[in-house]
Amino acid sequence: MTDASRPEDNPYTPPPAGEPVLPPEPVLPPSPEPQPPAYQPPAPQPPAPQPPAAPPYPGATYPGAPDGAQIPPAAPAAKNSAKTSSIIALVAGAVSIFLLPYIAGIIGIGTGVTAIRLNSAARNTGAGYNGAYTGMAIGGIALGALGIVLKVIVDIVLR
Repeated sequence: MTDASRPEDNPYTPPPAGEPVLPPEPVLPPSPEPQPPAYQPPAPQPPAPQPPAAPPYPGATYPGAPDGAQIPPAAPAAKNSAKTSSIIALVAGAVSIFLLPYIAGIIGIGTGVTAIRLNSAARNTGAGYNGAYTGMAIGGIALGALGIVLKVIVDIVLR
């Protein structure tokens, strides 16, 4: 215990006048050498958002569709199909009878032959064969040849 009668033992007594009051210096333990931080593996990143996966075609439903609704089948995007070639052959063959017989006749015959080849290839592979396309292609070939023959006959007769 402290004796209150002795000022040097009493911590509550003010210091004598004229001396500056300095707080006692704290004694710190010696600091250890600074250590580099331990290796921290990077935090795992959340996966990037993926676009919704396209549903498989057969029997697939589209988002927001009522139950049982299916995606309608898309037409094949063929630039040179038997259907297109046979229609061009028929129209060009018909035009060759009245207008530009040589040019339209050659187009009708050429696209008719192409349509027949494409249609027979489709029949052999089992994809998209239609006999009407072959009939239109043959009609285009016949009309194209008729247009050219009529032009030759008219040129001979009118000489």
